[in-house]
Amino acid sequence: MSQESVSISVDGGSVPTAVLRPAEPQSRPALVVIPSIFGPAPDLVARLEEIGDAALVVVADPFWRTGEGAVPYNDMDTAFGRLAEFDVDRCHTEMSAVVDWAAQNSNGRVVGLGICFGGPYVFRLAADDKLAGGVTWHGSRLEDHLDRADEISCPLALHFGDADPITPPEVIGAVQAAFAGKDKVSIVVHPGASHGFSHDGDAYDETAYRAGFGATLDLLVGFGS
Repeated sequence: MSQESVSISVDGGSVPTAVLRPAEPQSRPALVVIPSIFGPAPDLVARLEEIGDAALVVVADPFWRTGEGAVPYNDMDTAFGRLAEFDVDRCHTEMSAVVDWAAQNSNGRVVGLGICFGGPYVFRLAADDKLAGGVTWHGSRLEDHLDRADEISCPLALHFGDADPITPPEVIGAVQAAFAGKDKVSIVVHPGASHGFSHDGDAYDETAYRAGFGATLDLLVGFGS
């Protein structure tokens, strides 16, 4: 798997992405990753290399208009500062363009991975029928988008921690209720895991991360040629 930087054209500029390209990308599905408010962190990109030849991996930088690049996990002021200037709807349009690019450069089947902040964008893209499947790792504010749950027909794998203050039990319960009876939706709550369980640092939880990664890889393998 080779890594390169690709700029994907959108209205008014281009979205910088880190692309991990397998040996035969046209015969593989794509994984479009919409990261947390800290952006395309080095530890995230490094972990995604484990996907190997299973998929074309496209890690987008949603914050390129308000401060490009990754922000250290302990620099909350910078992360929230650029979020305060953020245009949510424009970002959704731009992430849709990233999905289109990924579809054109793979076998056409795209899985979205939303991490924290990125979770709602995967919901919206799935509801817009842009994805073959979707995954969230400690997705935040998903409860604000449950009005579109019935529009989502693709498989979803949603991974939460039961000690996450951003998604407390009542929020997880609302998500579970919205998808009750939908066989294609898997909702896993990891005991003891907190917000940011996939990030390097104090919140990292190996068990929760590995389960979320495994669910992502399973979806991709299922969409392989």
